Amino acid sequence: MWISSRLFVIFLLLHLETTCSEPFEAHLRGPGFVMEPPGRVEFSNSSGGWLDCSASGSPQPTIDWVHADGSAVTEIHGVRRVLRNGTLVLMPFAAAAYHQDVHNTIYRCIASNSVGRIVSRDVQVRAVVAQAYKVDVEVLSASRGCTAILRCVVPTFVKELVRVVSWVHEPAIYIYPSLQGDGKFHLLPTGELLIHNLQESDESQSFRCRSMHRLTRQVVVSSPTRLRINSHRGIISPSVVEHTAHVQVSQDEGAVLLCVAQGCPSPEYSWYTHNGAGPLPVLSGPRVRLLGPILAIEAVTGEDSGVYKCTASNVGGEASAELRLTVATPIQVEISPNVLSVHMGGTAEFRCLVTSNGSPVGMQNILWYKDGRQLPSSGRVEDTLVVPRVSRENRGMYQCVVRRPEGDTFQATAELQLGDAPPVLLYSFIEQTLQPGPAVSLKCSAAGNPTPQISWTLDGFPLPSNGRFMIGQYITVHGDVISHVNISHVMVEDGGEYACIAENRAGRVQHAARLNIYGLPYIRLIPKVTAVSGETLNLKCPVAGYPIEEIHWERGGRELPDDIRQRVQPDGSLTISPVQKNSDSGVYTCWARNKQGHSARRSGEVTVIVPPSIEPFAFQEGLAEGMRTRTVCGVSRGDPPLKLIWLKDGEPLPDLLGANVTMLDQYSSLLSIPSLSATHSGEYTCVAKNPAAEIKYTALLQVKVPPRWIVEPVDANVERNRHIMLHCQAQGVPTPSIVWKKATGSKSGEYEEVRERPFTKLLGNGSLLLQHVKEDREGFYLCQANNGIGTGIGKVIQLKVNSSPYFSSTSRSVMVKKGDTALLQCSVSGDKPINIVWMRSGKNTLNPSTNYKISVKQEATPDGVSAELQIRTVDATDSGPYFCRASNLYGNDQQLVQLQVQEPPQPPSVLEAAMISSRSVNLKWQPKTLGTGDVSKYLVEFREADPALFVEQWQQVEVKDPPTFNALIENLKPATRYAFRVIAEGSAGRSAPSQELIVRTEPQRPAGPPLNLSARPLSSTELLISWVAPLPELRHGDIQGYNVGYKLANSGNTAYNFTSVSGDGDGGNGELLLSGLAKFQRYNVVVQAFNQVGPGPLSEPATSQTMEDVPSRSPEDVRCAALSSQSLQVSWQPPPIYHTNGLLQGYKLVFEPIIDDIQPSKDEVESRKTTALTMVLTGLRKYTNYSIQVLAHTRMGDGVLSKPLFCHSEEDVPEAPADIKVVVSSSQSLYISWLPPTEPNGVITKYSLYTRVVNGREELNNEKRSLPSQQAYYEAKGLHPHMEYQFWVTASTRVGEGKSSRVASQITTNRIPARIISFGGLVVRPWRSTVTLPCTAVGKPKRDWFKSDVVLRQGGHHNTQILDNGDLIISSLELGDGGNYSCQVDNGIGTDRLTHILLVQVPPAAPTLYVTSATSSSILMHWKCGFTGNAPITGYTLFYRRGNANTDEMQLSRHASSHELKGLVCGSTYQIYLSAQNKVGPSPSSIMLHVRTQGQSPGQPSSTALLAPNSTSLLVRLHSWPDNGCPILYFVLQYKAVTDDPDAEWVMVSNALKPQRRLVVPNLLPSTLYHLRMEAHNVAGESSAEFSFVTLTKDGDPPPPEIVQRGHRGTTVFYGNINLLIPSIAALSGMICTIVMVIICYRNKQSAHSQKESLENRANSEAAQRERYYATIHKVSMQNNDKIPETSEDISPYATFQLSEGAANMSQPHHGGPANTLLHSFMYHERALAEGCSSPPPAASKNRRRHSRKTEPESEESESDQDQLTSSRTESSNQHEGKIKHSIIYHGAQSSTSSDLSPMSEQKSLPRRGRSRYHHQQYQFSTNTTPRHHNSNKMNNNTSNNINTTNMNMNTNTTATPSTSNSNKILSPRGGGNLKSISSTFKSQDSIQCHIPTLVKSPSISTQQQKQFHKQQVQGSTNSSSNSNGNMPCNPNSNSSSLKQQQPLLITPKLHQLEAGSGPQELMGLDGIGGSPLVACMPPSSQFRPIPHKSSIMPAHEPPHHQNHSNHLPPHHPSSGSTLLNPSTAMLSSKFFTAPTLPK
Repeated sequence: MWISSRLFVIFLLLHLETTCSEPFEAHLRGPGFVMEPPGRVEFSNSSGGWLDCSASGSPQPTIDWVHADGSAVTEIHGVRRVLRNGTLVLMPFAAAAYHQDVHNTIYRCIASNSVGRIVSRDVQVRAVVAQAYKVDVEVLSASRGCTAILRCVVPTFVKELVRVVSWVHEPAIYIYPSLQGDGKFHLLPTGELLIHNLQESDESQSFRCRSMHRLTRQVVVSSPTRLRINSHRGIISPSVVEHTAHVQVSQDEGAVLLCVAQGCPSPEYSWYTHNGAGPLPVLSGPRVRLLGPILAIEAVTGEDSGVYKCTASNVGGEASAELRLTVATPIQVEISPNVLSVHMGGTAEFRCLVTSNGSPVGMQNILWYKDGRQLPSSGRVEDTLVVPRVSRENRGMYQCVVRRPEGDTFQATAELQLGDAPPVLLYSFIEQTLQPGPAVSLKCSAAGNPTPQISWTLDGFPLPSNGRFMIGQYITVHGDVISHVNISHVMVEDGGEYACIAENRAGRVQHAARLNIYGLPYIRLIPKVTAVSGETLNLKCPVAGYPIEEIHWERGGRELPDDIRQRVQPDGSLTISPVQKNSDSGVYTCWARNKQGHSARRSGEVTVIVPPSIEPFAFQEGLAEGMRTRTVCGVSRGDPPLKLIWLKDGEPLPDLLGANVTMLDQYSSLLSIPSLSATHSGEYTCVAKNPAAEIKYTALLQVKVPPRWIVEPVDANVERNRHIMLHCQAQGVPTPSIVWKKATGSKSGEYEEVRERPFTKLLGNGSLLLQHVKEDREGFYLCQANNGIGTGIGKVIQLKVNSSPYFSSTSRSVMVKKGDTALLQCSVSGDKPINIVWMRSGKNTLNPSTNYKISVKQEATPDGVSAELQIRTVDATDSGPYFCRASNLYGNDQQLVQLQVQEPPQPPSVLEAAMISSRSVNLKWQPKTLGTGDVSKYLVEFREADPALFVEQWQQVEVKDPPTFNALIENLKPATRYAFRVIAEGSAGRSAPSQELIVRTEPQRPAGPPLNLSARPLSSTELLISWVAPLPELRHGDIQGYNVGYKLANSGNTAYNFTSVSGDGDGGNGELLLSGLAKFQRYNVVVQAFNQVGPGPLSEPATSQTMEDVPSRSPEDVRCAALSSQSLQVSWQPPPIYHTNGLLQGYKLVFEPIIDDIQPSKDEVESRKTTALTMVLTGLRKYTNYSIQVLAHTRMGDGVLSKPLFCHSEEDVPEAPADIKVVVSSSQSLYISWLPPTEPNGVITKYSLYTRVVNGREELNNEKRSLPSQQAYYEAKGLHPHMEYQFWVTASTRVGEGKSSRVASQITTNRIPARIISFGGLVVRPWRSTVTLPCTAVGKPKRDWFKSDVVLRQGGHHNTQILDNGDLIISSLELGDGGNYSCQVDNGIGTDRLTHILLVQVPPAAPTLYVTSATSSSILMHWKCGFTGNAPITGYTLFYRRGNANTDEMQLSRHASSHELKGLVCGSTYQIYLSAQNKVGPSPSSIMLHVRTQGQSPGQPSSTALLAPNSTSLLVRLHSWPDNGCPILYFVLQYKAVTDDPDAEWVMVSNALKPQRRLVVPNLLPSTLYHLRMEAHNVAGESSAEFSFVTLTKDGDPPPPEIVQRGHRGTTVFYGNINLLIPSIAALSGMICTIVMVIICYRNKQSAHSQKESLENRANSEAAQRERYYATIHKVSMQNNDKIPETSEDISPYATFQLSEGAANMSQPHHGGPANTLLHSFMYHERALAEGCSSPPPAASKNRRRHSRKTEPESEESESDQDQLTSSRTESSNQHEGKIKHSIIYHGAQSSTSSDLSPMSEQKSLPRRGRSRYHHQQYQFSTNTTPRHHNSNKMNNNTSNNINTTNMNMNTNTTATPSTSNSNKILSPRGGGNLKSISSTFKSQDSIQCHIPTLVKSPSISTQQQKQFHKQQVQGSTNSSSNSNGNMPCNPNSNSSSLKQQQPLLITPKLHQLEAGSGPQELMGLDGIGGSPLVACMPPSSQFRPIPHKSSIMPAHEPPHHQNHSNHLPPHHPSSGSTLLNPSTAMLSSKFFTAPTLPK
C-alpha cells in the first residue's frame, strides 16, 4: 500500500498564493489629507461658497461630509451640492432662503478607504446675507492748530465685514492707508483719518469715507462732511480715543499696534514694553519702526509677544493705553511612529509630538481619534496613546488633534497595522469510527494575520472529487476562518486520515484525525509523486477499511525499510530523509491486512528532482562612468530543464540599459555592460529555476558619478527687508551634499559656513532662503557640492542689497524758547546718492532763497547722509511739524521733526467740573495757548457763592509738580453753590486767575418709589407702562429718568430685565412701551426713579398679560391617506405649545385639486374647519391629485399654513365615453369611432365594444369585443347587408368597467354616403406650436375647410396646410389663429360637417397693479389679472426697488391678489411693477408705479415747548421736536451770545446729537440774550430753525426788561430787509384779493344753495356714513375691460406713476428744467364690485390711516389755525432747486383720511384730527408756481389756447381762486360727503394738470331714469355751446330750475366735443347746466368704464396709439368710437365743478 507526498505540491501552491498576496497587501495605505478645508469659511449669499477637501491613499479614499453631530450632509436642490471631487458647494441664495442648519453651522470632511478613515478639523461656515448699509463720518476733534480725527462710522451689523479703503478729499484727492502720513493727512490702518495743523482754510474742505464689504466687494461712500473748527486755541490734555487692545498675528508676519490720542497741541507718543521686570522703552531698530501713533514690527517672533503701553503727552498732560500682542507661532504635529505594525495580542503605543520651530511644545490639549471617532479616554494632556491587547478591531487610522486656546487646530495621522501572526487552530475535529451509510461533517476554525487559508487532505492527498464530498469555508466578522467537509453518505473507501491545514505567510498549522469506516481493507489510487533531492519524503498509504491489523511497504520485491534513511512510522507511513535521486527513484507498493486475513495492495511511482544551486558572483569595487564590467551566473547543480534570467532592481532588464546577456551553456549566463553610466547602478539578480525550485542570487553594482549642477547659482539683487531664495542643486552618485558659505571679506578672502538661524533657512533641496534681508547680508556666497568622487564643484555668487533711505527713528521732538535758534537734524541711511528736502507740514518745501530765517546744511556719512535745518528767531508761528524727506533710486522715506516754541505761562482756561458729588468737586482745566511755557504748579481757589453768606477770603489748594490739569476739592457742603478759579504758577510767576466757575454740589438718591404704576396691553407683544413721579419731598433732586423692570410672572427667575427711560426733570408722569415680549404671557412690572446720584427704591409690582395672537407655527406631522376615489383622510398634530400664542379655536384645511384646465374654476380652492386632529374630505374629484394645507387659528385669526401635502384619490370606474359614431365604410363593413370619457377616473386599461344585430324588434345576435386602451376606433367587417347593427362602448380601469356610451345604430347598405368619422370639439395648443385638425371620412368625398365660414384654400395662408387625407395642419400658432375650423365633406350621396374649436394659449396680459395704502415702512398693493392667455395663471413675480438701487423680485402665489411689502425705508420712493406667468410664459410687466412711503422731514416746534432757560444753562426738550412720521436720527445744535460784535462765532454743542428727551446746555452767562440754531435730521430730510432766549439772572430772577425787549426787537426787524419786504407785500396783496373773490362768489351762490339746503343736508347725512376710498388713475390707456381701483384699499395717496410716452412731450409753457415724474392721485367715495380673477380688496379699517406718531403736543389753537400749519420756517433738505412742485390740497369734511399728510405736497394740508368746522370751507385747488396776483382774464386766455393745442397742454399758470372767470370754478362745499375730489402733483414741466370729475352715485337711480336724463342732457347741451368760450358769471344758477325736477345724477369723467369749430368745451358743475357742456350718464354698474361716442366727434389730435387700443375692447364696447379714461386724451381743463346729490 502506497503513501504519497502530494503535500509538497499543495504547499507550493499555497506558497505561491501567499507570495502573490504580499504585494497587494503591501500597497494598502490609509487615507491622508492632501487639501484639508480651512477652519473658518465666510461667504456672501450673492456669491455662494465652497469647501475643498481631497485626500490620498490606497485604494483612493472617498470623501464624505458630515455635520458636527456626525450626521451625513445631503444634497439640497438649489442650496447645497457635494461634487464628485469631494468639494462641498453652497450655492448663492436669496435672503429669504437662509437656513441656520445650512448656512451657519459646522461641517467636517471625512476621507475613508478600506484601511480606515480620518476626519478633518471643524469647519465653521458662516453665510452673510448681503444688506444695504450706510456709512457716516464722525469728527472727534477739530481745534485750530491741532489735529482733527475723522472716523468712519459703520453700522454694527456689518462692522466686522467692512473696512475703510480710502478717504476722498473733495473733489478727487484719494488718501490711502499708510504707516506714516504726508504730514497733513494720515489715514491709519484702522480707518481713522488724521488731519494735522488745522487752519481756517481747512473748514471749507469736505471729506468722504470709502468703505468696502470684504465678502461682496461692494464699495459704499459716505456723504461729504465739512470740518467745523473750534476757534479757541486752548490746550487740551490728551485722551486715547482709539487703540487696538489686542493684536494677533502669525510668526514672521508684520504687526501694527495703533494708539490714537486726541489733544491740543498734537501729543507726542512713547511706547513701552512690559515683557520684563519693568517697563522698557521700545527703540527703533531693523525690525521696529516708531511712527507716532503707530508701532510697526516686521517679521515678529514669539519674543515680541506681550503687553505694550503707549503714552501720548503734550503740555496739557498725558494719557496712556495698554495693548497686547499675541504671536501665533506655527506648531507641527507628528505621530511617532506614523505606521505601526503589531502582532495580535501585543501592545501598540503612539506618541504625539508637538513642536514649534523645532522645539517641543508642552501642555497642549490633545485629542485622539480612531477612524474618525474620538476615543473615550481622550481629552487628556498626555501625549502618548497606548492600545493594549491589539485585536483586529484596533487596526485602522489614528489621529492626534491639538487644539490651541486661540481655537485653531493641528493634527497628524498614523496607521496601526496588524503584524503577521501564524495561524492558530481554534477548533478541530476528533477521530470517529462509524458504520457505512450515515452523513459525516468535519470542521476546522483558525485565526491569524493575514487571514489564513484552510485546505483539506485525505492521507496526504486532495479529497476525492465526487458528489458526496462538499467543502465549505467562510470568514467571520472578527477575521476567523471556518472550514468544514460534509460527506453525505459515508462509504468504506472514505475512511482514512483527514487533515486540515491552516496557512498564511507567517506560518502553517495542521490537525489530522482518522475517520474509521468498518469494512474490508481498501487502498485508494496513489498518483505519481515528485520528491526534491535533499528534502524529506513522507509517503502515506491511502488505506481504508476498519480495523486494519498491519500496513507494509515494498520496493523491488523487498520489504522496507532496507536503508538507514528509511523508516516506517507507527501509523504506516513511510519516511525517507534525505531523498537521494539515484537511490530513491522507483515504484513503491503498500499493502494492508486485517485480522481476518483480508488484504489490499496498491503501487505508485516516485520521481526525484535535484533543485538548482547558483555559484556566488559579484561586481568589482570602484567602477566609474565609462568603464566596462562583466559577471557570470553559473548553476553548480540541478536537474534540467533549467531556465536562467537576469533582473535589475527586481524588474527584467530594460532594452535601453545597454546590457548584453549571453548563454555560455545551459548551466551558465554572462552579463556584460560595455560602458557604465549612472543609470547602471542597482541590484542585479540571477534567477535559476527548474520544476523542483526557483533560486535567486543578487549582487550590487554601484557606478560612482562626480557632482554636477542641476541648478547653478547666479548673482542676485534684493531690496531691503525683502526675501530672496538662492538656488543651488547638484546630482551625483552617491548623492552630493550642499554646503553654503559666506565670505568674511572680499571675494577671494575667507569663507565661513552659513548655518540655519532665524531668517536664514537651509532647504532640503539645497536652496538658501534669506528673509528680511538687511545690509549685513550683502556679500559673496559660495555653494559647494561634494560626494567624495573627485574634488567636488563650487560657485561663488554676489548678493547685493539695494537699500532705500531709512531713518533710525521716524519722529523726534525739538523744543526751543521763543527768540532762540532752532536746530532740526536728521540722519538717514541707504544707498547713495541720497537727496534730502526739508518740508513744512508735509507740503511746503523750505528754501533758504525765499525764507531769510532758515539755512540748510548737509554732509555725507559712512552709512548715508546727515542734514540740518536752522531756523533763526523762532516764534509761535514756527511751531509745527517739519519733515526731512530722503530719496534715492530705490525709494524714499521721511522723518517727522516736531518743533515746539515755549512762551511764558498764561492763565488757565476752560475751567469745568469733571465730577460733582455731594461733598466733593473734581475740577479740570486747560492751558490757555499753545505757546505755554513750563508751569511748576497750579493754585485752586474756592469759596461759597451764596450772596447771603458772602465770604471774601479764598481758600487755596496746591497742585504741585508734575503739573496736572485736575484737582479734587473735598470736604464741601452738599447742595451748596461754590465759586472756583485756578491760577498757574511758573518760573516767571503766577498768571492771572481764570474765569470763575459756579458749581452746585450734588443731592442724594431718591427715597421714594414712583406712584400709580399701571400696565395695559396694546398688542400681543407690547405692554404700555405708565406711572407718576415720586412725592416731591422724596425725590432728593431732579429726577433724570426711570428704570422699568419686567419679567414673566410664571418664571422661577427673580431678576427683572431693566430698561431706562429718561425723564424731563420736572417730576411729570412717565410711560414706556415694552415691545418684543412673549405673546399671551403674564408679566410683572416694577419701576424705580433715579437722579444724578443713583436709583431709588422699587415700586410694588404691577401685573398684566399680553394679548392673544395668531399661531406662529403650522400644525405638525400632517399626513394624508386616500379612503376612496372621492374621499381623503387628513390628520395632523397641533403646533408646539409655545407657538400657539393663545387658545386654539380649531383648525382649517385648505385644499385644491392639481389640474390643468384652460381656466381654473373659482371654487377649486376649498377650506373646511374642524376642532379635531383629523378630517375626512369627501365629495372630491375621482383619481385626482390634491394639494392640502392645514393651519391652526385662535380668536385672533388664522395662523401659518403648513407646507403643501400632495395626496391622490383612488381610482374608480370611468364615466361613459363622450361620444360614438357609426358610419358605412362598405357594403359589408361599418366603421365605429368613439371619444374617451371626459372623466376617466383612473388609467384606462381597455375598451369594450358591444355589438347587437337587430331585425326589426328582434335581437338576432350580440357580441362583446375588448380593445386596447389606445385604440378609439374599430371597423366591423363581414357583416350582413341591409341589417341594422347597434353599437355601444364602455371603458374600464383597474377598478372595473364603467358606464356605456349611447347606442349608435347603422344599417349596412350599398350606398356609402360621405361621413366624417373624426370628432370635433375644443382643441387647446400653446402658441408657436403646430396643431393637426383631423377630418377622416368615408365615401371618398370632396373636402372643404372653413374658418368662421371662410373657405381655406391650399396655400392660401402661410401657416396652414391641407393634407391628402383631409387633415388640416396649422403651424406657428398665434393668438389670431384661434377660432372655429369646419370640415365639410360631400360625395353626392351624402354630406357631413365637423367643427374644431381651436384655442391658442399665449402668455398672459400684463396685470393691472395699484397701491391701496402705504405706511412709513410698508406698501399694500392689489392687482387684477386681465387676460390670462387661455391658460391658468401659475404665479406672479413682483419687482421693486428703492430709487436707483438694485431691483429685488418676489414670487407670489397664483391665488394672490394683494401683497404687502414690509421693512421699507421711511419717506422713500419705490418703483414697483408686476408680471404674471402661465404655462406658456410670463406676461409683460405692468405699468411701473412710483410709491412713496409715509413720512417727511422733521417739523418745527414752538419755542416755549422746546426751550427752558436758567441762569447759566438752557434746558432743551428734544422730544417736543415733531418727526413727521420718520424718527429723528440726530440733531445739530449751536448757539452764540448776541453782542455788538458782528463777527461773533457760533459755539457748537454737538453736530451728531442722538435723540433724547432733554439736553442741558451749560456754561452760559446770566442775563444774556442768546441765539440758538438747531437742525433735526431724519431719513426723509432735515429741518432747521433759529430761536432766541434770555438766561435768568445770577440769582435765578427774570432778566431785566431791556434785555428782553432787545430780544424782541432783534426778532421783528424783518422790514429792514428788502429781500423779505417785497415778497411779503406781494403775498399779502394776493391773500387780500383771494379773500375778496371768495366772498363775492360765496354770496352769489348763497341764494341758489338755500333752496336745496334741506335736500343736501339729508344727502350729506347719508354720504357721511359711507366710507371714503382711494383709487388711482394710470396715465396710459387701460386695455380691455380693466377697471380702475375702486376701494380704499386699492390706492394710497402716496402712489406715483411714470408718465407714458404719449404724454411725456406735453410741457408747461413757463417752466424750465428737466423732465420729471408726473404724479396723480384722486379720491372718490363708493364701494367696488369684484371683477376679473382677483378677489375684492378688504374693507377699509377706520384706524388704518392713523400711523403718524404723536410726536408733538397738539392744541386746539394749532388745529384750527390753518395759516400756522402752512407757514413754517423749516428748511427741508428735499426741497431741491430747479424742481417746482404743484400741490392741490384737499380739506375734507369729517374725512377719516384727513389726518394723512401727503409727502408729495410741500404744504401741510390738514391738522391731525378732522373737525366739523371744515364743513363750511371751500374746496380750493391751487398750484404753488404762479403768483396769486395774476389776473383772471390772462388765465382764461391761457386755458383756452392750451385746450386747442395738438399736445393738449394744460396750463399751470392758473391758480384756482374764486373770481368771476369760469377758469376759476370752486368746488362747492355743499356736496359734503358725496363730492369726489382729485389731487394731482406735478414735478416737472413735461406734465399735464388734469382735474378729472369723478362719480357721485345714488343707489336709487334706475337705468331707465338715467337714460331719460341722459337724453335731456344731450338736448340741452346743444343750446349751451355758444357760452362755452365766454366768461361765465360766478353765479351758476341761471339754468338750474330744470335741474330741480330731475332724478339724481351719475356723472362720469367723459368729455365729448361738439361739432368741429364750436370751440373747446368746459366741464361745468350741474348748477350751471344751462351753460355746461355734455355730461354723459351711465348705469351704476359701469364704474369708470370708457364711454363710447361717435367717431365724428373724435378729437383730431388724439394720439394714434390710443386708437389702436380700441381694437382690443371687450365685446360690449363699440370698437373705434371709444375713448379710454386717460389724462392725455380727456379734454379737461383745470376747472372744477359742483355735483350736488338730488332728492330721490
